[in-house]
Formats: sequence, C-alpha cells, structure tokens
Amino acid sequence: MNLKLLFFASLRERFEFSQKEITLSKEVRTAEEFLLDMSKQSGGEWVNLFENKNMYKLAINQELSSWKDPIHEGDELAIFPPITGG
Repeated sequence: MNLKLLFFASLRERFEFSQKEITLSKEVRTAEEFLLDMSKQSGGEWVNLFENKNMYKLAINQELSSWKDPIHEGDELAIFPPITGG
C-alpha cells in the first residue's frame, strides 16, 4: 500500500521530513492501523506518535478526519501537532 504522508511543525522536526511517500508491506484499513504498523516496523518516534495520536489532528486527502476513518491506496495523510496562538 502506498501513501503520501505530510508532517507539520514539531512533527516535521522530530521526524526530519515534511513530506514522504510511504510503502507498506501490507494493506491497512485505517490511519490508526497505519501508525501501529509504522511503530512496529520503525520504533522510536513512531511509537511515541502512535501512543499519543489523540493529541494530533489528522487530515485524509485534505479533510479533517478521525484516526478510525478508512484509508485507501494513494491517500494523503497529514498529521498536525496541537496548535496554540493568541
């Protein structure tokens, strides 16, 4: 399964990329399954992201989404850290 992954702000700094094409060895049905698979494959920051996923916003194909929403081949996943402002 191929996905396009976008990271913003502090996530971009932690993972050292803002955009990446990801190829998974198996099909996943949801963004949550994607994070679980990446945490098992790569460990490190992926585990932290999976364990704290509810702190982050997710967009699938530029629409705000839930971690349990379905994903499909070629989808774009954008993950946003908490944003503060004033």
